[in-house]
Amino acid sequence: MGTQFMRLTTRDVPALPVGHWLVLNPSDRIVTLIGPESISAQCRFSNSAFRLLFLLLRSPYGANYAELLACLRCSETVFRNVFQAPSYEEALTILAPQINRWNKHLERSAQQGNVVLERELKIVRRAAKERHGVNSTLQQHGFALTVKAMYRKGYLLTRTANGKY
Repeated sequence: MGTQFMRLTTRDVPALPVGHWLVLNPSDRIVTLIGPESISAQCRFSNSAFRLLFLLLRSPYGANYAELLACLRCSETVFRNVFQAPSYEEALTILAPQINRWNKHLERSAQQGNVVLERELKIVRRAAKERHGVNSTLQQHGFALTVKAMYRKGYLLTRTANGKY
């Protein structure tokens, strides 16, 4: 993916602290939080954490498991198109075939029992909540953002309750 930066403001991501914006560098998977006068936070994400964060940044009401899995598992070409999409709705349109496939797969997994479904969702949970996942990385580097679980649905990006901004 060629270096094409994306700038997101509080209009794009309501969870951002007021007066701050994010700059995303997809080539190096670097995310920078810029405040009114300086860089407030910056770090590099793993590939899966960057993809998950990107989709959560674009989805103001959270993303369901099928959407997250589609974004995590799509090809680099598809992700490049998703990244360049002008809106969340457009990104979902690009991911629609994968989302439909994941919805069907998750329904079949749920019919086989909770253990099977949990195994299928493990990749999302790892990318969201484990040591090198989105939530841990955001917290460690002071982004004042948190990934919250939406019970049996997916994840949502929110502002950290005790954020310093």
